[in-house]
This record gives sequence, C-alpha cells and structure tokens, in this order.
Amino acid sequence: MGVTQRQDAQRNRELLLEAGEQVFREHGLHVPLQLIAERAGVGRGTLYRHFPDRDHLARAMLERRVDLIEQRLAAAPDPARSVEEVFLWIADTLSAIPGLHSYLASTEAGRTILAQLNQQLRGVLAGPVEAARAQGLLRPGVTLDDFVYGWAMIEGAMLAVPAQERPRMIARAKALLGSALFTRSSGE
Repeated sequence: MGVTQRQDAQRNRELLLEAGEQVFREHGLHVPLQLIAERAGVGRGTLYRHFPDRDHLARAMLERRVDLIEQRLAAAPDPARSVEEVFLWIADTLSAIPGLHSYLASTEAGRTILAQLNQQLRGVLAGPVEAARAQGLLRPGVTLDDFVYGWAMIEGAMLAVPAQERPRMIARAKALLGSALFTRSSGE
C-alpha cells in the first residue's frame, strides 16, 4: 500500500470516528451504521473495512478519546493545571453519548477493552493528578479513583434522565463534582 493510500485510509478512519461521534450523539447508539458512512462521506465498504461492527466502532471511539487526553496532557505546559480541564472534557464526552460504556460492558470483549482503557487512562492521569495534589489544586484526600467514580456517576445519571434534561443535569453534575474535587472549580 502506497503512502497516499495509507493517508487516505487514515483520513477515512478519522472521518468515520468523527461521524460516529456525531451520529451517536444525535440519534443514539443503535442507529444503522450506514448513517455514519453517509455522514463521513464514504461508502459502506470503507466503513466495514475499518469497523466490522458497532462494537469495533465504539471501542475505537473510546480509544481515540484516551489518545486525545494523552495528547492534551503531553502538550500542556503544566499538566497539573490541565487536570480540571481534562476532568470536564471527559464528563462532556461521557454525557454526549450516554450508554457507550455500558454498551461495551455488555460483552466479554467489551469489558476487556474497557479494563485496558481504564488502565491506560489511569496511567495517563496518575502523574498530572499527583502533581495537581502537590500544587494544592485538589481538595484534601482526593484520589484518581474519585475522578473515575465521578465520571461513572455522570454516565449513569445520564441514562436515568430524559434527553431534554441532560444538558442541565450535566452542567449541575460538573459543578458539584468539580467543587468536590478541586480547590477552585470552574465547572460551573
């Protein structure tokens, strides 16, 4: 495969991931995958070459999110000061597609990938969270587990409220959790 073909394949993969985020956000997880191919401007064959089924697409979306967090922290001049921003960004991505994690957790393969991504995310965040603690940016006693539990609470709550209530609920959840985790929260 030539360089141009690899670049095209990577571009198509990114288009599909972005379209998947948009379509799942707008219509939920159980829409026909053809809608994602159409939104990305690619054919059905291209979609299925990259993502043979909904599970593979969902996994890739979560892997991409962890990669984006890693890139964001690596580029930050002071990763400790970026911890709150990352916390809020993850809360927003969880609320954008409620049930994505529980969908994957419904299969053994999905639970395995979620465990791997959880470990990867913890590895990415451990240093910045520890640095934030050392700089006094976190409330006393706050641990990395508290971040993970907060995100789980947000995602679980999103599934329990009607769609029209979700924006208000996520704003309030971010404000409450932000004030519980950070010494000076901007999550309001």
